[in-house]
Order: sequence, then C-alpha cells, then structure tokens
Amino acid sequence: MLRNRLFNIVLAAALATAAALTVREAVAAPIIPSPSQATIQCDSLPARSSIRTENNKGTGMGMPRSEDGPTGIDDGLKELLNAYRTCAR
Repeated sequence: MLRNRLFNIVLAAALATAAALTVREAVAAPIIPSPSQATIQCDSLPARSSIRTENNKGTGMGMPRSEDGPTGIDDGLKELLNAYRTCAR
C-alpha cells in the first residue's frame, strides 16, 4: 500500500511540474515579437561606415563594433545587416 501511495505522489508531482512548465511557455510565447511584427527604425541605425572590427585584448579575437557599441553579441551583426537590407527597400 505504501509503494502504491508513493508512486501516486511521485506521478502527481511529475504531472504538476509538466503542467507548470507548459503554462510558463504558453505565457512567454506571445511576449516575444515575431520578425514580421518588429518595426525597424531606419533612422536609428548606425552608419554602415561605422562598422569595424576591433581586437579584444582579453581574448585576442576580433569583435565587430559600430558607433553604438558591440554588434557581434547574440547575432547582432547579422540582425544589423538584415535591417539595412529591409531599410533599403
């Protein structure tokens, strides 16, 4: 009887955890805008000529930067170049 009750408690805890994670993801999904919904402010983009590579003294690697700061973090350079393409249309 004790094993059966322990199994039921573990099963209930696993189901509650799965339900909590599902609800959390369902709530978080609408917060993230899709690329088609994101509006690009073409006037706020840094000039293309300001994109350059600077060496990081700590790692010895080159880091793409613009007049607004680093652009290579989390695919920032790729997003920036895509924004230029969108604004050129």
